[in-house]
Amino acid sequence: MLILKSIIFYISLVIWTVLMGIVCLPFLLLPSYLLKYPTKLWIRIIFVFLNLICNIKHKIEGLENIPNESVLITSKHQSAFETLALYYYLKDCFFIHKRELFFIPIFGQYLFKSNMVAINRDGGTKAMRDMLQKVQSKLSFGSSIIIFPEGTRKLPGSKPDYKTGFIGIYNHTKRKILPVALNSGLCWPKQSWVLEKGLITIKFLPTIDEGLDKKVLLNEVQNRIETASNLLLDN
Repeated sequence: MLILKSIIFYISLVIWTVLMGIVCLPFLLLPSYLLKYPTKLWIRIIFVFLNLICNIKHKIEGLENIPNESVLITSKHQSAFETLALYYYLKDCFFIHKRELFFIPIFGQYLFKSNMVAINRDGGTKAMRDMLQKVQSKLSFGSSIIIFPEGTRKLPGSKPDYKTGFIGIYNHTKRKILPVALNSGLCWPKQSWVLEKGLITIKFLPTIDEGLDKKVLLNEVQNRIETASNLLLDN
């Protein structure tokens, strides 16, 4: 039954995505800030599919910890769910992605229009400087950046592997960090396309101040996220 429900979900997701991609083509000619409205509608209906088809519900905790200022959001990454949920529930945010995604038909055009920050991974130091300048500019206009410090999805409860890349952005932008814990991998597993019914929790944790030492910061971010995420595995 779970396999059948998962197949129905993915078919519904593809049809809904193609439909929205076609219907929203005029938005490619409009101001970029307007694109967030159909994007959030697209995400909202995906939440409905997850609930009605797969019996996957979700809740958001710790909204009171989100400050009224631009921050660096460092999140645990276990599935595709949090990429959707963080964009949906946060007021104004963006991701850093590899430049090659711009070349995907239709999706790449929408990604370009959404003003995310692209980086050329073969561009060396210059590409990194350009990326930092773009991030700083977007933060100065009130946006927050979403970062997955481990760089890839991880299995729930697996050994953490936090990279130091986000620390360069932290030091350059001098912004607070908003850690995010979650348990989405219990319902949307990394190593399987079959979705499991359950409750996904996204939890915003108290912010971490700017100006911390590199080693102290890495330990603080990892310890807070891992401790809170592991507690959610029992939910």
